[in-house]
Amino acid sequence: MLTEIYVFMVLILSSFLQTATGFGYAIITAPLLALALGPKETVMITMLTGLIIRLFMIRATKHDGSFKAIFPLISSSVLGAIPGAYVMTKISNQNLKIFIALVLLIAATALWKNFQLTIRHHRLTETIVGGLSGFLATTTSINGPPIILYYLNSRAEENKSVFRGNLTRYFLLINIASIVISYIAGTLKINELWFRTLLSIPALYIGFYLGEKLFHRINPEIFRKASLIMVFISSIALMVATLIKN
Repeated sequence: MLTEIYVFMVLILSSFLQTATGFGYAIITAPLLALALGPKETVMITMLTGLIIRLFMIRATKHDGSFKAIFPLISSSVLGAIPGAYVMTKISNQNLKIFIALVLLIAATALWKNFQLTIRHHRLTETIVGGLSGFLATTTSINGPPIILYYLNSRAEENKSVFRGNLTRYFLLINIASIVISYIAGTLKINELWFRTLLSIPALYIGFYLGEKLFHRINPEIFRKASLIMVFISSIALMVATLIKN
């Protein structure tokens, strides 16, 4: 029962962050859930609930962004998701926990420092970034940081509403693709996850509702920094707990 309450509260927090800023769902959800659930269950729950929150958000952002704008990224992401699903069938739970923690620490550091890189070949960069994001989607469910860093560095979108709308469309499509690929690969076991996923819907809606109400009022930079601090702490705790068990 305590585990279910903990999962419920984590999903409220992460769906609030996703709705208020346009990104951050998996980067908050994955390390916090991994402290209470198995690593492979964490990845799949994050993937399934991520789809639900993006379905909520697609209605809220229907006038912002476009699917055409994110097509080059999503096509390379789908290709990157396929080898990621294969890795999930081979990697052990302990190694997956360490991999998730490392990915989170690297991603959080890059986002905290607003990592800057001059992009000259946008199409090649989109292919690489999309492929990396897809690979991370099916191995860790944390596919956002490469895409966010690309958008921030390319300055492709200055309007925060359109930025949020494009990110929502991208994450919705890669979520769907990742779920299908993971199911085909046998790493997504719906019969073991459907009940917890069903229970997550009220938590996701509460976070979505609060995020929509505060989208134009909160200071996104302060909220982003506070969230990244939480990611640092939970990632280190996850890695330490895993190494101690080894």
